[in-house]
Amino acid sequence: AREPRVPPERLVAELVPPPRFDAVRFSTYVPDPKQPSQSEAVRELSAFAASLGAAPAATGKRGWFGRKARTEAPAGPRGVYLDGGYGVGKTHLLASLWHATDAPPEKKAFGTFVELTNLVGALGFQQTVATLSGHRLLCIDEF
Repeated sequence: AREPRVPPERLVAELVPPPRFDAVRFSTYVPDPKQPSQSEAVRELSAFAASLGAAPAATGKRGWFGRKARTEAPAGPRGVYLDGGYGVGKTHLLASLWHATDAPPEKKAFGTFVELTNLVGALGFQQTVATLSGHRLLCIDEF
């Protein structure tokens, strides 16, 4: 009997922006001057990426009873939601956020809602949460 097994980390490692968006950055996004919210989205996402920063360095310090000392959650919003019609550049902006976030690729994930639904179907909800819990960034695109 054949029973293929793919480690959860490998499935998640393939959650990256589509190749078409390899070179996009906030600086390459051209907002519509008639839609000031697009320029604001660039500023907000850029600030959000900067607020994520790099993961705190491990100090090796222990808290009470030998437990690892807790690291504080970053200040500011824990997420950003983009709303807009077809073709306004949401995927470009999400991919730019992925590229701008100071974290190694294995600590970032970019997928469509359908891809993440399939991941939950393959791994189960709890395993998906456990696998993604160490990530600094999770970008969820629409289709």
